[in-house]
Amino acid sequence: MNTAWKNNLQEYCQKNQISLPNYRIKTQSGPAHSLKFQVEVEINGYWYPGDERCSSKKEAEQSAAKKALECLLDRNQSSQTSTCISSDEISDPTSSCCDVIPLPTQIQVNLVDSKSHFPDEYADIEEFITNKVKEFNGRIRKIWPLDSRGNYKVDIGGSYRYCENIQRDHKKNGIYFIVNPIKKTYFQKCHDLQCYGFQSAIKYITKDPTTSSPHSLETNSNSNCSKCRKSLKPPSQISCERCGETFCEKCTNFCELCHDAVHCDRCFESCIECHDS
Repeated sequence: MNTAWKNNLQEYCQKNQISLPNYRIKTQSGPAHSLKFQVEVEINGYWYPGDERCSSKKEAEQSAAKKALECLLDRNQSSQTSTCISSDEISDPTSSCCDVIPLPTQIQVNLVDSKSHFPDEYADIEEFITNKVKEFNGRIRKIWPLDSRGNYKVDIGGSYRYCENIQRDHKKNGIYFIVNPIKKTYFQKCHDLQCYGFQSAIKYITKDPTTSSPHSLETNSNSNCSKCRKSLKPPSQISCERCGETFCEKCTNFCELCHDAVHCDRCFESCIECHDS
């Protein structure tokens, strides 16, 4: 199962300014040691059911997202009326989504191309980041699909390795940016183990990238860890990427399934999107 379907569906909804996907379990069957799941996803009042024989909830969500995206793209290419399920029909167990139609070749290319470029409507964001890093011989290496919070992860390649945590270039491991295209904000994170859990201050994307020079670290006022109340000083302050509160390193967790996000202990435990099997 392609794990990018949920991200691609969310990106489609944002680009077309329609409601974001809403997932729920439709059926759950089989013995306890071998449960099978079927998930359906709601887009603009229509429900799109996925495969009913999925071995995990995550796989079932990807299946539903795949079916929904294929239906939506097909409706854009055809004037025929879609046969997807409306909100009034969700109680009918005989209802089913439209037949799966292979994606046109051009559409498949556009989805794949998002790995190296932002969508056209975010060309100004791509230009900003490109100009920000090229002065130091850097480049955009890869742009990951939208995550569940509507953020892009932008890996930076070339010689741009300046880290706001250590306030100098790393010798090997690079940095990356987390970009919110709607709020036009970004912050820096780092692949280096030395900077585990670090997140820079959030900055706004402007027309002039020099207004946020990579060699001018923004300072934060001293604060206390929201859990253990330990006194914190920059750069030991770590912000949870879910609740936004400040914590020390011991009260946070590293979530690989959230694009290397940092969660406080409370948010980590309740991160159903990432950890629900």
